[in-house]
Amino acid sequence: MSGYAAADVQTLIAVVAPRLASLRATLPVPLAGGVPEAGSREQATLLRRALQEWGVECRHAGGLAALEAFGIVSARGTEITVAGDLPAAELALAYARCLVRLALERGRAFATWFHYRAGCVPAHVTAEERRAMAVVDAMARALVAGRLEATPRYLLQTRDAAHYGPASGPWTECSRALLGGLHRASNALYWRSDSYQAIRATTPMVALTSRVHALLSATAA
Repeated sequence: MSGYAAADVQTLIAVVAPRLASLRATLPVPLAGGVPEAGSREQATLLRRALQEWGVECRHAGGLAALEAFGIVSARGTEITVAGDLPAAELALAYARCLVRLALERGRAFATWFHYRAGCVPAHVTAEERRAMAVVDAMARALVAGRLEATPRYLLQTRDAAHYGPASGPWTECSRALLGGLHRASNALYWRSDSYQAIRATTPMVALTSRVHALLSATAA
């Protein structure tokens, strides 16, 4: 794959998320109770195959003492290398983090990233890079759980968050402006606050944001 398009990655995430949710639903443990080893292996395999089918070259490598994964996007294509010694649950999260990272890069022609193992983040990593890691991790965990509704819509620039149809009156314009403002505020808070990331993933907040989005989207259509 020569580079990648952000919209393509968003489509891939939209396809993979419900498959991960269906897989979680078949496991003999509640969502908050962790995933059995076999289930984690299935999740990792699903994510890896999805990436490969989309044209992303995925490799396992030994000797990555501080890294769990790294990725390169260039004119030659998109490559992801994941540590081969990761336990199944961490392997699934590593692939999910790489997939989220591709979406957040917004289709850049060249990009690299490094995902570190717990406790191995080097001192030279900036505060901005650490915040990006936190966002990637939170979104990856939501993806593995099949619960993308637990993250702000604008982070992935999903189609329904960006387009509501032509304006037809002042109330439509007001609804569009309010909805856009709410999404942008949620996005900004998600990037800046670990507490908001946790609150945004709770069932009551997911229900509230879904209702508000549905109401204002219907008005703005």
